[in-house]
Amino acid sequence: MARPERPIPSSDPDLERLAQWLRTLRRTAGLTHRDMVKRSGHAFSAPTFSRAASGHRIPRLLVVEAYARACGAPAGEARRLWQAARYAEHRRRNPGAGVPRPDRVYDRDGLNHALRELYYKAGAMPVDEMERRAGQHGELPHSTVLRMLAGRSMLDLAQLMAFLRVCDVTEGVEVERWRGAWRRARRRLDVERQGTRLARLHEASAPSRGRARDKNASSSMGGSVTHPRFLPYPHAALAGSWKQRTGEAARPTRT
Repeated sequence: MARPERPIPSSDPDLERLAQWLRTLRRTAGLTHRDMVKRSGHAFSAPTFSRAASGHRIPRLLVVEAYARACGAPAGEARRLWQAARYAEHRRRNPGAGVPRPDRVYDRDGLNHALRELYYKAGAMPVDEMERRAGQHGELPHSTVLRMLAGRSMLDLAQLMAFLRVCDVTEGVEVERWRGAWRRARRRLDVERQGTRLARLHEASAPSRGRARDKNASSSMGGSVTHPRFLPYPHAALAGSWKQRTGEAARPTRT
């Protein structure tokens, strides 16, 4: 005879809802945890399935989905309850958290912030698991997701679509809002990069412009320009005129 399950802690309503749903599934299916191990192809152990429905902590998504499938239930509902529990936990740790509206996103930082909050709302699954769920052809590299979450880069449009799909954003209108947010952010980024490129070209051409000004000034003076340091001393010319005057004064006067 199976051991009776302990009461579910009631301090976390979303976690309690997930645990109660899992327990109800198993009782309705009339299965033991060992039966579930066999039905899941030994993907997880009996203690792992037992802990998943204990209500003490949020289990991994893969465990929750395997639990549901072993009991003959759709994995989508299990994932929805798991996401709700994970996001509630995130909100408790970050009271001001919330997903910004895509139609209020205008630049790369705003887009990355909105996608980061969407990531937490979707349960913040490991990025390598996101890569696996996006597809087998590199549609969403985990390294790219890590850089985006850190605010160091921006997803391209195909990666954005894969990211939304993994985060269960599939409704057409909502997907189009995110697409519009990406386009605005991309246009802004392109303008900023072009401005930076022009500024660098301007700085690089400054020395050549200075040399051109010097050359023009030299041409306007009809010859080469001598640096003031190397001009002849003014008293040299004065000395010649002084000798001439004193020589004239020293010659005797004819009578």
